[in-house]
Amino acid sequence: MKCNYPNLCIEADRLIIRPLELTDFDAFKHSFATRQPKQNEFDSDDIDVSHYTLHTFSEVIQSFIKLADNDESYIFGIFLKTTGELLGKVEFSTLCRELTGDINWGVVGYIIHNRHWGNGYGTEALRATLPYALHNLRYHRIEAHITPTNTRSIKAAEHAGMNYECTRERFIREDEQWIDKRIYTITAP
Repeated sequence: MKCNYPNLCIEADRLIIRPLELTDFDAFKHSFATRQPKQNEFDSDDIDVSHYTLHTFSEVIQSFIKLADNDESYIFGIFLKTTGELLGKVEFSTLCRELTGDINWGVVGYIIHNRHWGNGYGTEALRATLPYALHNLRYHRIEAHITPTNTRSIKAAEHAGMNYECTRERFIREDEQWIDKRIYTITAP
């Protein structure tokens, strides 16, 4: 499965969603440097990128391109149109593809840096990228696996048009414990 991953650009009302480029180096470092302290259990752990160089960043970008070329994962930065600020990411990962095309199943994950919470950016990014993933990445079914108490993520999935399907008990292991996940889905027409 090939797509024009490095040159992709999806526009939403307030956002540009696209793969990272070398010219994003300063925005990338700034997005992590300006994160607020961890707000809750679902907030991403702080990542120290202060030691990253342009070369290190280039290696990250190349690893993302390789994941896309192998149809493993497609990682997109979420940028604010007005300022170019990097707000977070949305990622589509392939769970299963049959050569016959009978199964084309992916999972979506999304992160908005905590200082940008409450502005609807996650929902807007999902609304813009889900149709792209269904059509261009040729997923027939996309799931979001959400911890039942992560109300922000649940609202984003619901407002983006994903439907609650079920709760998978003890589905994923996190922090040495098997935890439940609510499954939200969307399928191609």
